Amino acid sequence: MNLKKVFFNNSFKNTSYILKSDLTNESILIDVPEDPSPIIDNISGLDIKLILLTHHHLDHTGGINTLRKHTNAPIAIGKDDSGSEPDDRIAYINPDIEIKNGDTFNFGEEKISSISVPGHTKGSNCFLINKSLFTGDVIFPGRAGRTDSEEQFDLSVNSLKNTLYLLDEDIEFYPGHGKGGETLKDFQNQFKYFLSNSYKKGMHGVVWWVDGYKEEW
Repeated sequence: MNLKKVFFNNSFKNTSYILKSDLTNESILIDVPEDPSPIIDNISGLDIKLILLTHHHLDHTGGINTLRKHTNAPIAIGKDDSGSEPDDRIAYINPDIEIKNGDTFNFGEEKISSISVPGHTKGSNCFLINKSLFTGDVIFPGRAGRTDSEEQFDLSVNSLKNTLYLLDEDIEFYPGHGKGGETLKDFQNQFKYFLSNSYKKGMHGVVWWVDGYKEEW
């Protein structure tokens, strides 16, 4: 698989991903922020088979109508984030595919699998291919994705315990904002420390697993 990171020069510092088969031009896109021109500039000649959305927030989906017209590719999003009531943070998405945990999608000789991790949103999904994990806003280096309530954060923690915490530690993860650059070993060590030393009732918002990170993304 050939991986292209697409960085957006916006206030959210979004990062989208273009995954291309090594043997063909078949490709998959992950997340489409508003004004998707940086993606469009990088997909000339590619056969876009599918657009995967990690969740329904506008900073990950706001350009989907433009990109759908440009590529005519089907759109997939988690079942619990499909058809959501729109507001200033949430997009209404009418997908071609409602993703369930463990669904797999093929492009060329490659296969990418979904891992449902509710918390940041109820329908949040990560996508795993080989040793690369695309996490959207589920996790970032040093912290969890933002949550709006204690219940939402507790759901995120419990989901992580049963999913990403159990995966191979040498998997590199690629979040939906910033440059990433860490492996699941980093996350698992930080998360284990957090559960033993810092986790307490009432936590939510931006929660760091450990001290020492200077940037939110």
